[in-house]
Amino acid sequence: MHAERWLFHTLTGSPAHLAHPGIAPSTSAQRQHYQRFRWRILPAEAALLHHTARTLLDEHGIDEPVHWTPQLPVHALRDLQLHGPDPHSISPDRLQQAVPGRDFSVAQLARTLETTTAHVVHLLAQHPVNWSPPRFRRTQHTANRSAQWRLWYERDLLSLQAIANREATSLAAIRLALLKNGTRLRPTGSYPGRPRRK
Repeated sequence: MHAERWLFHTLTGSPAHLAHPGIAPSTSAQRQHYQRFRWRILPAEAALLHHTARTLLDEHGIDEPVHWTPQLPVHALRDLQLHGPDPHSISPDRLQQAVPGRDFSVAQLARTLETTTAHVVHLLAQHPVNWSPPRFRRTQHTANRSAQWRLWYERDLLSLQAIANREATSLAAIRLALLKNGTRLRPTGSYPGRPRRK
C-alpha cells in the first residue's frame, strides 16, 4: 500500500492523501506511517520503486522525468527569502556518514547534522541511505550475488570453494545461496570436464 502511495506522490507531486481513496492514507496515523516509510526506505527499495515508476510512464508513452520539477529562471528566485535551511546545504555523503548502521530517529539525526527534522526528512526522501544492520547488509549482498555465483558454478564450472575464495566469503554461504536458488550441486570431489579414468 505504501509503495502505491509513493508512486502516486512521486509521479504527480501531490501529497498521498489526495490519491484515489483506495490507496490514500485517510487517518492521521496512516499519514504518519507513510511519511515514516518515505524516509526509512532503503536504496535498493527506492531503486525498485523508481524503476516501477519509469515503467508506468513508458507504458503510457509519457516522456517525462519520474521526479518533475519546474524550470524557473534564476532571476525569479534571486531575491526570494525562504524560511528554514537550504535543502542543498547538506550533501548526500555527509548524510550517509551521519546515519548510524542501525535504526535511528529523525530527531537524533537532525541533532547530529545541526538542522531541522523537516530538513532531514526531505534529505532522506531525496537520498535514501542504507541504515540496515551489518547482518542484513550481508544478506542483501548474498541475494544480489547469488545469480552470478550460479553462473560461475554451472556455466564456468567453478567449484564452491573457488567461488568462496573469489568472493572472500564462506563455503557454507555459497552452498546455501545456490541451494536456495534451485541449483543442483555436484557430488563432492567431482570435477566437470575432466576425463573419466577407465
